[in-house]
Amino acid sequence: MELYDYQESAVSGLRASYAAGFDAPLLVLPTGGGKTVCFTYMTSRAAEKGLRVLLLAHRKELISQISAALGGWDVEHGIISPSSAPSNHPVQVAMAQTLARRIPLDKTGRFRFDLVIIDEAHHATKDSTWGKILKHNAGARLLGVSATPCRLDGKGLGVAADGFFDDIVVGPSVQELIDRGRLARPVVYAPDKQADLSGVNKRGGDYVTGQLAARMDQAALTGDAVEHYRTHCGGAPAIAFTVTTEHAAHVAEDFRKAGFQAAVLTGSTPDRERAAMIRDLGRGALHVLASCNVVSEGTDIPTVTAAILLRPTASFALAMQQMGRALRVCPGKDRAIILDHAGNSLRHGLPTEPVAWSLEGVRRKAKVDLKPCYACKALIPVRSSKCPVCDRAFASARPSPPPVPGQEPMPFHRAGNLVELTPEKRAEMRRWRVQAEQNARTLDDFKVIGEALGYKPGWAKYRFEELRGARR
Repeated sequence: MELYDYQESAVSGLRASYAAGFDAPLLVLPTGGGKTVCFTYMTSRAAEKGLRVLLLAHRKELISQISAALGGWDVEHGIISPSSAPSNHPVQVAMAQTLARRIPLDKTGRFRFDLVIIDEAHHATKDSTWGKILKHNAGARLLGVSATPCRLDGKGLGVAADGFFDDIVVGPSVQELIDRGRLARPVVYAPDKQADLSGVNKRGGDYVTGQLAARMDQAALTGDAVEHYRTHCGGAPAIAFTVTTEHAAHVAEDFRKAGFQAAVLTGSTPDRERAAMIRDLGRGALHVLASCNVVSEGTDIPTVTAAILLRPTASFALAMQQMGRALRVCPGKDRAIILDHAGNSLRHGLPTEPVAWSLEGVRRKAKVDLKPCYACKALIPVRSSKCPVCDRAFASARPSPPPVPGQEPMPFHRAGNLVELTPEKRAEMRRWRVQAEQNARTLDDFKVIGEALGYKPGWAKYRFEELRGARR
């Protein structure tokens, strides 16, 4: 293996941090940016110096990926997990939960290391499994890696925020990696109808699972997800993120009824079946993998083209992790499709929006307001004068009304083309206008609506100012 230039810069930044006297830097790289390649490379250099290195992760998929990457650097290592035999290698890849249970039995110092590396470091808090392991390895240098270095509640991971890390090294942004061709360009679609989350309480920084499942596990919402997948994805490999395992089972069943190959992946799925599902999804034998909290982080399946969001979350980190599952590049993949039935992009923004990461938490620029493109329905910034997905220019093109079952599309007023304005046609125009005004955010948007309906030029400015005052 070899490092890309931006990965070399990240490694140099970490070395500079240690040289400056910091003991616990945190590396930030977007999902798909190659965090595993970076920290396993540093492991290989540390092993050459005779240091004992511990690499921590909390999921089986991560353990396998880290082990494979170490093999790419020719680093011999052991694995600490329920199904692995003990070894005396100076480099160990450990399931955090397993190691924490074995530490009280460590009488010989076998579980003490010189360098501890934590994958998905946003989980590492002092009162967690990771905290127990780091306390046992007091005095060791630390390296954390994450695409979203903040906790569920938005707090940071620095020592001032009661975390472990004392410095931060931030790599390129999602947009920069897209421009380099290292990530796929995301196209986000959101349905007009969103689930009503009023009355759904929060606990620990996110929605209460039981209450959330009751709102999201509905046949109408799942059916909408199936039709959006059929329209926008055409059978491309997709991961559906659900609220509960029961919700995942219902989602998979509805996809199967619609003629797609779908399976459910849960934390209790046997290893062999889990590997087969991921393999089938990667090679196209499986269309949709419905998952509850299993592949939100770390799982590397580059051929996954779509992320189907059916789990609303108040966590910015979780939302970005789930969207990031579809961003990895592979031959023949020109874009990533995100079907956001959970409203997470409206809640937290697009994955390409800039974020100023710090050890204190998320410091974002103002979230960009979004609107659906009238032509292709992709979510785009409200101030856009042209859709970056379908190239539609908003100031000059006419929007198309939503289809009405059993009726022809509504004809617009055009010079030399008069149509009969029946009561039914007026009602159809009124419905379309209400929907269009709900989506409109700028004066140009209202000019497009007015032009489409044949209104006088002054109507757009009057209506824009009227609704802007009401929305305030």
